[in-house]
Amino acid sequence: MKTCLLHARTFARLRPRLKGLDTAARFVTIDDAGKAHDAWTSTALDALPPIDAAFGNADGFYSPAAREFMTAILKSPSLDWFQSAAAGVENPALRMIGQKANLYTTNHTQAESMAEWALWQALDFLREGPAHRALQAEGKWRRVKAGEIRGSRWLVVGYGSIGQAVGRRVTALGGEVTGVRRTPGPAEGAAQIAAPGALTAQLPRADIVLLCPPHTPETENMANAAFFAAMAPHALFMNLGRGALVDEDALVAALDAGRPAFAALDVTRTEPLPADSPLWAHPRIAITPHDSSDTPGTVDGADETFLANLGRYLRGEPLKHLVGKAAFAGS
Repeated sequence: MKTCLLHARTFARLRPRLKGLDTAARFVTIDDAGKAHDAWTSTALDALPPIDAAFGNADGFYSPAAREFMTAILKSPSLDWFQSAAAGVENPALRMIGQKANLYTTNHTQAESMAEWALWQALDFLREGPAHRALQAEGKWRRVKAGEIRGSRWLVVGYGSIGQAVGRRVTALGGEVTGVRRTPGPAEGAAQIAAPGALTAQLPRADIVLLCPPHTPETENMANAAFFAAMAPHALFMNLGRGALVDEDALVAALDAGRPAFAALDVTRTEPLPADSPLWAHPRIAITPHDSSDTPGTVDGADETFLANLGRYLRGEPLKHLVGKAAFAGS
C-alpha cells in the first residue's frame, strides 16, 4: 500500500473523490498548525510514516506550516512520485523535490486563468482604461478614442500551454497571433510560429508582446534595451513568465523614452516587489503580485490533474506531464 501526503485542506476538498482508494493508498495530512494526522480517521500522528507520493499545491506551500510540509516530503526515504500544482520547475524548493523523487509530474491547467489575465491587461490598455478612470475621478464626461483586439497583432514569446491558451482567445476575438518557440510547425491559436532567432525581426510589427518562457540562462534579461528599442512605440509589453526575463532598469528607461507605450507585469525580479521599487509608481506600468493563476478554476484544474495521475499511479500506468530527471540536474 502506498502512503500519500496531502495538506489537510486539500484532503477535505477531495475526500468524496478519494473514497474507495483506501485499499490501495493510505492518506496522511499536515494541517496549518504543522500537525500530522491519518486522513480518514483524523488520528494524530506523532511522526509521519515514509511518504511514497505527495501533492504539492498552494494549500501546502503557502500554508503557515509550509516548512513542515516541505520537510516531510524531502525527509521521506521512499518518495516515489511528486505531483506539482505548478507548470514550472525553476523554484529551488521544487528542484530539490525533483532531484529526490523518482517521478515528478507538473500541471498546466493554470494556463487558462493566466490567459484571461493577459486579455484583461490587453483590453484595459487598448480600451484606454487609465484615461477613462482619470476622467471619472475628475468628473469629466469626455469621449476617448480606443483600440480593440480585433485586428491587433500579438507576439507571444514562449508558445507553450500558456501561449496557446492566450492564442485561442485572441484568435477568437479577431486578433492575429505569432508564437515564438524552438519547435517548428503549426500550433493551436497561432497564425504562424517563428523561431527564437527571428524574435528581433518580429518585434516591430507587434501591437502586443507577451513573455511566457521559463527562466533559463538563455532567457535571462531577454527583454533588454535592444528588445524594447525594437518594439513599436504604440505597443504593450506584458510578462507572465518570470521576473528575471526582464531588465527592469531597461524597461523603465524605455517607457520613459516612449517605446513601448505601456507594460503590464505579473512577475518581477524580486518578489515581493520592494516598496521602494520605481515600478510601483510608474504611470505606464500595471503590476499584479504574481497572482494571475490564483482563481478557483486553477485550484480545480490542479486537483483534477492530481486525481487523474493518482489513478494512473496506483494502477501502475504511465503518468501524464512527467518531467525527466535531467531537468533537475546540477541544481
